[in-house]
Parts: sequence; structure tokens; C-alpha cells
Amino acid sequence: MRTFAVGAGGRAALVPTFFPVVVQVGPMIAEYNEPYFWPKFACYFFLTLLGVNWLAHVAWRQALRDTNPYKRQRILEKLGRANSTTRYMFVGFFHPFSNTGGGGERVLYEAIRHHQRHDDKIICVVYTGDLVPGEGSATKEEILSRVQERFNIALDHSRIAFVPLFQRKLVGDTFWRAFTLAGQAYGANRLGYEALSQLVPDVFIDTMGYAFALYPVKNYSRLIRVGAYVHYPTISTDMLRRVRQRQAGHTNASWIATSWPVSLFKYVYYQIFAACYGAALRSADVIVCNGSWTKAHIDQLLPRRIGRPWQMPPLPPVHMVYPPCDTSAFAQLPLEGRQPRWMVSVAQFRPEKEHELQLRIVRGLLDKHPELKSSSGKSRPLRLILVGSSRDERDRARIAQLRTLAKELMIENHIDWHVDAPFSDVVEQMRHASIGLSTMVDEHFGIAVVEHMAAGLLTLSHASAGPLQDIAVPVDNAETGFHASTLDDFVDTAYQLMVLPTDMALRVRERARTRATTTFSAAEFERRWRKHMWDELVPESLLIKNDQALAQQAAERQRTQKPVALPPQAAPESVPEAAVPEAAATVDGLKSPESAAGGEGGISTAIHTSQAAVPRQAY
Repeated sequence: MRTFAVGAGGRAALVPTFFPVVVQVGPMIAEYNEPYFWPKFACYFFLTLLGVNWLAHVAWRQALRDTNPYKRQRILEKLGRANSTTRYMFVGFFHPFSNTGGGGERVLYEAIRHHQRHDDKIICVVYTGDLVPGEGSATKEEILSRVQERFNIALDHSRIAFVPLFQRKLVGDTFWRAFTLAGQAYGANRLGYEALSQLVPDVFIDTMGYAFALYPVKNYSRLIRVGAYVHYPTISTDMLRRVRQRQAGHTNASWIATSWPVSLFKYVYYQIFAACYGAALRSADVIVCNGSWTKAHIDQLLPRRIGRPWQMPPLPPVHMVYPPCDTSAFAQLPLEGRQPRWMVSVAQFRPEKEHELQLRIVRGLLDKHPELKSSSGKSRPLRLILVGSSRDERDRARIAQLRTLAKELMIENHIDWHVDAPFSDVVEQMRHASIGLSTMVDEHFGIAVVEHMAAGLLTLSHASAGPLQDIAVPVDNAETGFHASTLDDFVDTAYQLMVLPTDMALRVRERARTRATTTFSAAEFERRWRKHMWDELVPESLLIKNDQALAQQAAERQRTQKPVALPPQAAPESVPEAAVPEAAATVDGLKSPESAAGGEGGISTAIHTSQAAVPRQAY
């Protein structure tokens, strides 16, 4: 191919080129008449990008396979198990915020304790950002010490490892100022790749609800079994409905709801995100939800897809496992001797907890029933006890606004504030109160409501989601709790509970405590976790096939192994097994050529042996 180029003297010269171009020489224009040049160029360029991406993906996978055995060996050395002859299975728990002491962390550490009790060949690995130096960082010992103090869960330090996630800020609440859902989805995806770069496990379980972290695992290898415990959906059909109907709320600002063009744009954005979220969830082999409300939304979101919405994609099974609630301290409280006009609310000071509504309930009670302002016999005046934690400056500013609102409503003498109170203070406040108040709309579960019931309180919660469908439900057609939807409903129901006869109230308290301490106990959580999560992720048949494949590989190695020449004076010895690297992985009892390098991971290859300086594994 030849074209004209202008030299230093202004004359045209013939130079070879690879692509046809148009060169102007004075008034002359040399054009190539080759048809469809730009479409061909675009096609070649696109194919080149695909090729580069494919090569990068292959190189990435190969690098992880080559380095993963050594990463596992280092973890075993830190745990003091490098010389053990036990074949270990590595189970990774993806939980970027593992030191906050909330209900999600209780699920994480209860699951780890269950596996430490019942699976002595499992090493639990927690992917977390709490180890990264900076504000709020902690060591492994500090995290486990707080777990024992906060949840009364004692773990074996030699069978749990923490792996740092340095990019946790990408999923933070304040990092993305706009398009928060898309930004956090991108951040979760990046954290998933970072987790794999730190260590490739045999089983990967997301216990915090970052569905977009699941795809990198399956992108690396389909052999790795993936599970997801969903506390609440990242996006729900209720959010879509509110945007479509232009209803203002916590997830739909008023300035958006009042503008139909912006609402239309946000609705399209939500629809696309919902389809992407459903696709991310389909990367899991098993999905477990914390309640009926969450499960219903996940069932609706899973089939959503952008490519072919008319074709049903393969869906993973979806089960329901209630989170564990430690009710032992609350269950010891007496059921009698309560102040009938005292209400207690235990909730973080976040906007969705609707503390403002609780203050207005107090104002409504005083307006409708002025006698509640003063004592009557043994009953003291109306009192609302607000117990909760503040996470940051925004929460502290919100508390200040609530205090100001209480003064404006002239109810400050009827409100008690217990901010960041210790657990002993929480128990003490529940000892004397009679009503447990929860006003959050669409609360995915409601651990505070369970604690109210265990403490013997008459629960009054919003008539939606977890408290309505799973927690304060009738038992043998008898009430265990009460619900309301509007301000007037809350005011009327609260007053009815205050004047409820003592014998009737006692029976409700007894039923509520029985349900809370049995249905939502740690033992029940372990039973359902084993049945619906672990046994589906790691069925016994898969382990049997894996053992058979490993035995077959070992026999094949012995047949093909060359004898070692020994000096005449040396006694014959067998070659140490640790000197021979393990063979490939298996899928359902068949060899996988992808994992022949020995480091890919996967549950059907999930037995690790560490007998030599060079790590051995059957992945």
C-alpha cells in the first residue's frame, strides 16, 4: 500500500503505509477508493480489543493459579498449621465491614462458629477492610475480642484468618455523591477481584449483600461454589414503584419526585440497575434470605435481564434463614412489674428508623389523652426511651435535630435519650418499659423487634416487611405483637396497649417471649444454615466424587512416577509424597483441564494438603 507524504522541501514522496489515508499536497488530494475502509478498520480494532482482553484474562487466571498455593501456605503458617497432614478446605466469607457489631456481623460469626464446631477440616477466611491502616482499623485479635464481648461468640483463632481489602472505600456510604447504587456496584465488583487476588477459596460466601462481588468469582472459575446471604435487596420493586409514582422518601428525594423528566430518567436508571442486579445474583449457586419480605423481592428480581427478557435464565435456589438473635439476657427479665405508660425504642439514629414519627406519636398521645401527662396510681407519666447508636457526624447532627423537634413539640420532659449506651443499659431500660416501639417502614427483618419480644415487651411495629410477616405473627391464632401504619394508628394502638388488662398483657408477653427464644435462636439459625446454605453448596455426593477423583489421581501418579536412584549404601526409601505436586481439579468427579496448574480452587477440589515447603493441593 502506498500513499503520498509531504517532505521537508514541499515535494510529495511515496512512502509505504499499512492503512490507506487521505493526504493533501497543495491543491491535489490523493484518495483511496478502497470501499468499506472505516467499517473494516472498526471491526479490526474491536477484534483487537477482544483479543487483548482475552489474553489479559488468561494471564490473570494463570497468575492466580500459580500463586494461590503459596498464599494458602502462608495462611497456614500464620495459623500454626503448616506442618499439619490434614487436608483443609478454605471457605471465604466476603464481609468488608466485619467489626461494626451489627446484626450482619452476628450472622457472619455465628456461621463461622458453626463450621468450627462441625467441620474440623475447614479454614474460614474473612475478606474485610477493617485490617487496613486508618480510622477504625483493627487487628485480628481486636476483632475477635470484640466479637466475644459483643456477641458472646468464642472462636478458634487458629482456624480463622482475615484478609485485607484495601479498596473498601468504594462501597462506602459517602464515596459516591451521585449514582450511588451504580457506584457501589462497581466498588463491590472491584472488591471481588481484589479478594481473589489475595486468596482464591474453595467456597465463596457473601454475608453482607454485595451481589456484584459474586461475578468475579465465577469469572475466574466455575468450579468455586458461591453462596449469598441477603439481608436486604440493593434495589427493590418498592423503590421502582415509588419512583414511578413520584413519591418522595428516603430513596427518592422530593426534588426528584416533583420533576417528571428527572423521575423518568431515574426510573430508567433503576430498571437497568435492577436487571444488572438480577444478573449478579445469578452468579450464586445458592441464595439465602433473612426473611419473607427479602425473599419475595429477590424472587422478583432474579429473572430480570437486559438481553432477552422473554427468556427465563437458569435461577439459583432461594431459601430463607432467619438471622440469629441472642435473647438470653432479655429472656431473664421479669414479665411483671412494668410501667404501662413507658415505651422504649432501640434503633440506630438513621433516617429510615423514623424517630421523628416516634416523637409525633408521643405528642399525639398527650393531645388525645391528657391524663398521660401526670402520674395515676402506680403508673408514671408517659415516657419514650430512645436507645441507639450514632455512627458519624451525620447521625449526631440528626440527633440534635430530633432534640430540637422534641422542644418544638413541647415533649422534651417525656423523652429519655440513651445514645451509644452500653448493653447493660439497654437491658435495664427494657426491664421497666412496657411497650417496644419500632416505626421503620419495610424493615427487612427487625432484630430489635425480636429483642423486644424476648424482653417481654408488648411490641408495636410498622405493619410491613419483617415484623409483620415473620416476627410478631400470631401463634395458634393468638397475638404475639401489634402493628400500625399511620400516625393515628400508632397513637390509638399504643393507648390500647397502655390500658390493656394485666392478665391479657401477661399472656401476650409469654407468647412473644416463647416465639422469640425458639424461632430466632442461634441453634435454629445453625440448623437452617446447614440445611439451606451449606448442604446445598457442598453436598455430600460432591465430596464423595472428589475423594474418588483424588484417589484416582494419586494412583495414576504412582504408576507414572519414576524411581529415584539411590546410592548403593543407602537403604531404599520411598519418595516423600510431599515432593510430588498434586494433580488437577475435578468437576463432579471428572478432571478439569483448567485447574491442572494446581491453584484454581473449587469445592470439588477443596482438599488442601500442607506437608512440604512447597504447598500441595488438589485443586
